[in-house]
Amino acid sequence: MAIESLQQLGAVFLSPVLTYFNQHLLARRPTQRPLFFLAREGYWLEHAFKRYATAKGCEVDTRYMLVSRAFLFKIGIVKPATYSYSLNFTFSGSLHELMRSRYMLSDTKIRQVFSEKEFSQTLTLPKDFDKVAALLEAKIPQLTPIITASSDAYYQYLTTLGFFDHKCVDVVDIGFGGTIQTLLSLIYGLDTLGHYFIAPNPGKRQCGTSSVSMQGYLKEGVKLGEGYIPLDRSMFLEGLLTAPEGQFQDIRLSPLAHRTFDYYYGRKVASQQQFHLLKAVCEGALHQLESFAQQDITFSQREVELLYTRYVTKKGLFPSHSWPLFEIDDDIASTGTVNGIDFFGLKV
Repeated sequence: MAIESLQQLGAVFLSPVLTYFNQHLLARRPTQRPLFFLAREGYWLEHAFKRYATAKGCEVDTRYMLVSRAFLFKIGIVKPATYSYSLNFTFSGSLHELMRSRYMLSDTKIRQVFSEKEFSQTLTLPKDFDKVAALLEAKIPQLTPIITASSDAYYQYLTTLGFFDHKCVDVVDIGFGGTIQTLLSLIYGLDTLGHYFIAPNPGKRQCGTSSVSMQGYLKEGVKLGEGYIPLDRSMFLEGLLTAPEGQFQDIRLSPLAHRTFDYYYGRKVASQQQFHLLKAVCEGALHQLESFAQQDITFSQREVELLYTRYVTKKGLFPSHSWPLFEIDDDIASTGTVNGIDFFGLKV
């Protein structure tokens, strides 16, 4: 009964959202370039898009791409242009703690770069932004050899995906700030076009020598905390559209003959530990999405907003055995694990 209930949840709650997103993405996709679906939500977004396109009789070129803000913060630490993004999260603690949590450097690596006096100092962000940015920039010669193995392997990984085959790269994600997209443009000097469910900062802007364009298919120009429920309570969507692995944290060239890369992931949250339950929700959604596509059933913006808002603001609409699936990690912002059901008080 639990599996059937979860499949129904996917069909009723998730499938209209995915159908709306994919009907717009299919219509506005590039015809000569692939779509890169960004981890972690990109795992199910790619599955859904391919399923929808097949049902519509369309051929599409998609690539699932391992990436995370934390990993890009790490390999971007030698590029000062990225500091306005990696240091733009509230933090209070020692430099040592910042280097471990924000840049994923090991204790050994931190001690190679910083003196004990430096890594023991207490910092507060964003107040100490200039101080930290200046220190990191001064340490670039020492930081470069530490991140080289990761950055070189990742460049090779992106090359195998065809990431550098076109001057403009199309990326797909739920949203919302476009930090990953912006960091990719800054680090690799490529123009990027982001396809998002919601885009708080739509339009085109210049980042260094590259342009970053963002478009949102459900809503554009809304900010977190302004009362737009699909954005303010987006963690419900993020929770259900998560990959089976934890946060992507590192990549290295593999010493083994049968594979090219070794991948490293962070801890798993409840939904990933019980991925068979999450899979039931998403498979129910994809099966219904396929049916909608075959029957040419579409959804309006208003319909999706009303449906989503009703579910994430009313108690009792999510079955109790689905509650653990809404857990997401927010380690970058130093808030640990957050569950939308608890955070918004939706338990009956």
